[in-house]
Amino acid sequence: MGTSLSHIFMLVSDLDAQRRLFVEVLGLSVLAEYPGYVRVGGSDGFNIGMEQGEPGPPNSVEITIRVDDVDETYFRLKKAGVEVEAPPQDQDWGARHAWFRDSDGRRMSIYS
Repeated sequence: MGTSLSHIFMLVSDLDAQRRLFVEVLGLSVLAEYPGYVRVGGSDGFNIGMEQGEPGPPNSVEITIRVDDVDETYFRLKKAGVEVEAPPQDQDWGARHAWFRDSDGRRMSIYS
């Protein structure tokens, strides 16, 4: 079978808030859900498992999500009340990025 990345796992202080962010705002799908746990993912097979618990330091991990339209997704984040750092900007490496914070203060980014 070989070695491959499966998913990121993280503890979150408010599982319902994180589920709303990843599913309703960012558009990922729920892949599995049990009391105190949810796993979300997109069409590429990579996914994120989240469990209710005490999260680590906010800057210990940055999750980056590829989206079809970073500007449209940025405005959905703002409309949903998500803490955004700045409007999307073209980066030197060729992508258009925007950074925001999840409900535990973790830095995240979207790009296209």
